[in-house]
Amino acid sequence: MKQAILFTPGPLNTSSEVKQAMQLDLGTRDQEYMDLVKTIQHSLLDIAEADSDEYACTLLQGSGTYGVESVLTTCISKQDHLLILANGAYGQRMGLIAQKAGLPYTLITFDMLHPIPLDQAEDYIKEASFTHVAFVHNETTAGILNPLNELYQLASRYHKQVIVDAMSSFGGIPISLRETPVDYLITSSNKCLHGVPGIAILFSRISSLEQCAGNCPSLSLDLYEQYRFMKDNGGFRFTSPTHVLLALHQALHDLQASGGVLMRNQRYCNLQKRISGFMRELGFQLLVEPAYQAPIITTFAIPDTISFSSLYDALKQQGILLYAGKLPGIEAFRIGNIGELSDDDISYFMTCMKQYMEEIK
Repeated sequence: MKQAILFTPGPLNTSSEVKQAMQLDLGTRDQEYMDLVKTIQHSLLDIAEADSDEYACTLLQGSGTYGVESVLTTCISKQDHLLILANGAYGQRMGLIAQKAGLPYTLITFDMLHPIPLDQAEDYIKEASFTHVAFVHNETTAGILNPLNELYQLASRYHKQVIVDAMSSFGGIPISLRETPVDYLITSSNKCLHGVPGIAILFSRISSLEQCAGNCPSLSLDLYEQYRFMKDNGGFRFTSPTHVLLALHQALHDLQASGGVLMRNQRYCNLQKRISGFMRELGFQLLVEPAYQAPIITTFAIPDTISFSSLYDALKQQGILLYAGKLPGIEAFRIGNIGELSDDDISYFMTCMKQYMEEIK
């Protein structure tokens, strides 16, 4: 197995420093390790611009979806009613989680090639039966950036708690929990933070989370119990992914040392524009309008002259991995531009892409 250049939305290419950080073996109940966990929590709160007396940062073993399921099953009681606004597969996944868990929920779906429309969203949000509103910030099904602050303001106006899946935006798109104080925000270690997979990161408004004791039917996914244990005892209730935490600690240090979220966002924007412009020159159609495009991953229609499998195989032979499309009924593929991608990596991708297009003529 060889190292590939990952043009995906995560997992992604990590730096040599992040890889090197994982070379230590640590004891999970040792005070030095528990201090490391606290340092990571404080760093994440700083990046989120969240006050520690108002927000808790809880770490949960597993993928980002584990984090979403943890939040939904912990904060939605049988007396609540969850409204899910979905314009992509990851919003719809929230509905599947709610269905499997037997939660009271309503899933409303919108066009996957446009942001969630505020006027239509308000028509649902204002209904008195709903207690919570959930949506995805950066919906990578197509690459849409949903209006986080505007949706929060709508939900707040009608006194709803807000749950945000910020899996593919936190760390790469500026988010301030002081300016947009949602109740729950979920992300993971292996997206815009440039860590490795294995940790879900859960920001919770403490006043909201404190009301959720006893809601969750799961032992390991109980966000409230995880929060209380970390607060009272430090560390994790169950086996901690020590190497993943070491990598995340290094990745957070690298993020701040390189100029923080604003600089990373600018880097992503530049790479996305460079890739998109190049692909347009080759004749590929962008499926998302520039005004709605997030700088994380871009969706392109597949021309009739090629198949994604042939393109994927050709680029894989050159050490490049792309992402298949997820839009129902639309032949498409996606190119991510996050992680440790260099300008040389982008140039190499362009060279390989040109070569492929020449070969299929």
